[in-house]
Amino acid sequence: MEENEKIDRKMNPIYSESAYDDAFRTMEGGCDDLIIPFVSYMFNENYGNDAVIKRHRNEHFIENEDGSEEKRITDSSFEIISKEVSKRYHLECESKKYDGTILIRIFEYDSQIAKNSSEEAAYKLKVQFPNSGLLLLRGGESVPEHATIEISMPQGELVSYDVPIMKMEDYSIGDIFRERLFMLIPFYIFNYEKQLPEINKSEEAMDKLVKEYHEIFDRLDAEQNAGNLSALSYSAIIRLTHSVAYKLTMKQDNVQKKVGDFMGGKVLDLPEFRIYDQGKADGKAEGKAEGIESINDLNRILISAGRYEDLSKATNDPEYQKQLYDELVGNKKNK
Repeated sequence: MEENEKIDRKMNPIYSESAYDDAFRTMEGGCDDLIIPFVSYMFNENYGNDAVIKRHRNEHFIENEDGSEEKRITDSSFEIISKEVSKRYHLECESKKYDGTILIRIFEYDSQIAKNSSEEAAYKLKVQFPNSGLLLLRGGESVPEHATIEISMPQGELVSYDVPIMKMEDYSIGDIFRERLFMLIPFYIFNYEKQLPEINKSEEAMDKLVKEYHEIFDRLDAEQNAGNLSALSYSAIIRLTHSVAYKLTMKQDNVQKKVGDFMGGKVLDLPEFRIYDQGKADGKAEGKAEGIESINDLNRILISAGRYEDLSKATNDPEYQKQLYDELVGNKKNK
């Protein structure tokens, strides 16, 4: 009976087996005002309002020893351009406990990114590795603030680069709002993961958790109303917080229902029209405004439908984005 109930809950549209990856890739792929402050904090940068993101494809093929190729998808690959200076970034979000294999994957991805952006001449090949960082949803006291990748060169020279590590458990809600790390809000429930079995038994503890999320969303409302958060990002955070919490509480029926009912109500109350209005206001030139409006229309529809995988893929694949636009937006406008 219990197993059947779990299967039934997996049939809920809010459920996604890849909810954690979907959340990270959705925010990275479509919410510039979330990813830029996150990168600024992780890499000690000071990006301002002039910073813009240029996204790159996140699908790479790794060649195995037998000559076969294996398709790999990074969580993100992009560059930030500010004051005519461009820096390339590669971020990974990991929900499993840290082990050394993640560094191998990061190095593989970094190498492929460097290869794809290489400068070639007849007798010279120049590659530049991206700035790579790791977000651990499940950390551990022994995990350091950064890992190091060392490369031994043919002449014996040793070169290395650091990979900063952020652990979700290190960040309180106060930290998140103070540093504008709004991108962490969907994953905040991980800070309660070890306590969830006990919370599940206590009505008082569940009420306390719901109250905390109520305060979080109130503060998020204030940030959005103050113009510090786009309507698109606001909507994405609410929906993704619901999706991540639903997945993480699959074994805690009472928490899932209590917290889920509150978050579900918040989702239903989302003022989706703000995304459309803001999309029109964002463009400085008419052509640019129309382009932003069109993309915002598409993003709004995908977020409303919970199609986070499609949103993530569309931000990295212009042809797929156009296909979705023609299917979901263009046809409606032509009628």
